Amino acid sequence: MTTCVSGYWAVKNKHDDKYNEWFKNTLLVNCPYIFFSDKEGIECIKQYRKDLPTYFVELEIKDFYTYKYKDTLQTDPEHCPSVELSLIWHEKLFLIKRASELNPFNSEWFHWIDAGHCIYRIQKPPSTVFPNAKKMKILPKDKFIYSSSNPYDHYEISKTNWGCHHVSGTSYMIHNTFINTFVEIYNEYLQNGITLTDQITLTHIYKDNRNLFHKIGDGYGEITRFLY
Repeated sequence: MTTCVSGYWAVKNKHDDKYNEWFKNTLLVNCPYIFFSDKEGIECIKQYRKDLPTYFVELEIKDFYTYKYKDTLQTDPEHCPSVELSLIWHEKLFLIKRASELNPFNSEWFHWIDAGHCIYRIQKPPSTVFPNAKKMKILPKDKFIYSSSNPYDHYEISKTNWGCHHVSGTSYMIHNTFINTFVEIYNEYLQNGITLTDQITLTHIYKDNRNLFHKIGDGYGEITRFLY
């Protein structure tokens, strides 16, 4: 069994007010969801998830694990226009950890998926159950399973280069036995000041620990399409 984990908070972002239009498609993934949001966000999401199995968790941004880093986070007009958006991005793995501890669907795998997942903004996802059980059987249980955002360039990676990242944060898969280990590593990188975006933090971890990663596609969020 797999649980999708997602979240939504109405903050200053890169896409203005397009989310409500995207949600008509992006939230139709046929998989149990644990969805984190504030009270208003939960009421919004319910109308799009409809009868699909969804466990809602009310959570304010000020109660994020990563909220303690808020004064160290940077913004950029193009790449990250608000501290709140940065907090949401960095909280993703910690939300997966919370979801695995709740585990209302008794799942073995947890799949982060952005609420406004880019590959389904125009076209609805397949109506079949996600993910494909046969494809899941071949995945390693001791790796962070991802698709790439950009080709890996070792020499361009730095704490200050907003545009250089390899690991897509749009969606990824992780086994419940590996979640705590990977979250601890991610938190260590945050403590060391690698905090521009979640994708940059993940790429720095990849640079130093390639053995912890397993790539199954190229492109933002393509792991989701591959696992259908």
